Amino acid sequence: MSSEVVIAHTYAVAIFNVAVAYKNIIKWESILNLFSKISQHSLVKSLFFRYLESKKLSNIFIAICEDYQKKKIDNFSKNIIYIMAENNRLPLLPIVFKEFVNICAIHMGTIEIEIISVSPLDCRQLNKISDVMTRRLSKKVNLVHKIDKGMLAGVVIRVGDTIIDGSIRGRILRLNHILQS
Repeated sequence: MSSEVVIAHTYAVAIFNVAVAYKNIIKWESILNLFSKISQHSLVKSLFFRYLESKKLSNIFIAICEDYQKKKIDNFSKNIIYIMAENNRLPLLPIVFKEFVNICAIHMGTIEIEIISVSPLDCRQLNKISDVMTRRLSKKVNLVHKIDKGMLAGVVIRVGDTIIDGSIRGRILRLNHILQS
């Protein structure tokens, strides 16, 4: 895991713990989604790399969020922005949101699995993968299918930090490694 993901995960865990304690997970998911969307805008991204005082940057970011959603942001949400701005972590908001969603899924007993293939898989293939992964992980599975035209053939399955590489390229690399050993 990259250091950015580790840092973002730490923020996500802290926010998740507060959300569980106050029984408002859905509210926090919505807030982090808003923060993530706003932070990805090109003009907002440019603010992150200017030499602005963290308080001023926080206030600008909060004002943009409030203007976007046409309502005030609560103090706890503002404090998250203040803390992240103080530590130059506002660019990590999209990763924090993604990590928060992953933590929520684990909490609810579901896990997201990313399937990458060169061409679209049919429903039968996706259902078979879903069934196998549900039994293997003992959790409800949410499949996300992506197409990568750069692959030769095969399928790559990502479950959190685990990658099951069934692509031709992956097989060739493993064979090369074995032959060089």
